[in-house]
Amino acid sequence: MLQNIPGAIGAVFLDREGESVDLFAEDVFEISDDGLRAVGAYTGIFLSNVRRACERIHAGAPRELTIDFDNATVLSADLKEGYYLVLVVARGANEAVAVDRLRRCRDRLLTEI
Repeated sequence: MLQNIPGAIGAVFLDREGESVDLFAEDVFEISDDGLRAVGAYTGIFLSNVRRACERIHAGAPRELTIDFDNATVLSADLKEGYYLVLVVARGANEAVAVDRLRRCRDRLLTEI
């Protein structure tokens, strides 16, 4: 998923408990595996809150969530059975390309889990 995304920092695949199943961080950015795991786990908390809010207003299940920070953007995609995928890109990265790669990866993972 990270290939051909200039500014990609890392990605993490997580279960419903916020535990990482697999992850990859680019060496050029100074983020540790633990740091990426933490970003993924906290993103899961945000996703849980968004899911509950969507249920209350009968909006349907959320599929993606984007959180912008000063130096990075966190993109996440809900999978199934509580699993989700998080992609972190540097501020200024081509977000359209990143979202496209995230969606493609989500579609592949959905056929496997």
